[in-house]
Amino acid sequence: MRRLTPALRTFVLAGVLLSGGSGCSELRGRRAVREGNRLHHEGRFAEAVAAYQRAETLTPTLPTLWRNKGLTCQKMIVPGAKTPQNQEAIACALASFDRLRQLQPEDGRGQQLYVQTLFDADRLQPLAEMYGARLRKDPSDLEAVNGMIQVYSRGNRVEEAVGWYRRKAALQPKDPEAQYAVGVYIWQQLFQRGGGPEQAAFDPRPDPDHLRKVTIPPAGKLGDITGAQRAALADLGIRHLERAVELRPRYDAAMTYLNLLHRQKSFAYFHQPARWQECVDAAERWRRRAATLPRGP
Repeated sequence: MRRLTPALRTFVLAGVLLSGGSGCSELRGRRAVREGNRLHHEGRFAEAVAAYQRAETLTPTLPTLWRNKGLTCQKMIVPGAKTPQNQEAIACALASFDRLRQLQPEDGRGQQLYVQTLFDADRLQPLAEMYGARLRKDPSDLEAVNGMIQVYSRGNRVEEAVGWYRRKAALQPKDPEAQYAVGVYIWQQLFQRGGGPEQAAFDPRPDPDHLRKVTIPPAGKLGDITGAQRAALADLGIRHLERAVELRPRYDAAMTYLNLLHRQKSFAYFHQPARWQECVDAAERWRRRAATLPRGP
């Protein structure tokens, strides 16, 4: 057998050492990841993150490392908290999931986890920008429209949220549930903003047995939707629910919300008893129509 020259022996030895060192590093890195996993399952999240951080320099391209580190940091997020620790946990989760989606761009889980963390952290502006960019490329992107609905609903920006619900309904003009969703969301907002049990119990009609009785509507509070704004918003929801019934004539849930929305509209007319009565009568017609539908399969 031919003998190796001293220079070649040195080269081969260096390669063996390098290969062994690399394998050793990966072994230590995977061991650190397993340690982090164990600590995570024991609920010792800060210690788990420290273990994952030790693995980062040893196995920086291991997707499991970044996924598990991100999930651990996500567990440390306290919704609504503004503490430095919470901001650190948010940054850790976002950076980990961002690295995961870079390593595995073909796997959508990294992107899903990244987006979910933005929602958990109420980072609504980056989400709006992300979905907005998608919609500029494809205005019919329903997933992006649904994202916008979530962003503005969570941000309590009623006007914008209604606009995106209507955008979805326009993209699905033959889908009764898309029309129904507009009406239900509007009812929810009117109910929460000045349309509760106190308003529902109030009757503005004069009492014939007490002609001098002063009828005072329930007091509103800051943020309530009242007057012309309430009536206009209710009318918008009513139009979409009526369209849902046109598309699905036995859509009893839509009829139920038509009843409820006409009642919410009536609260705009406490100082106009005749208009109030018109709304109440319309609500009753829809209630009766829904009640006449056959039940069962």
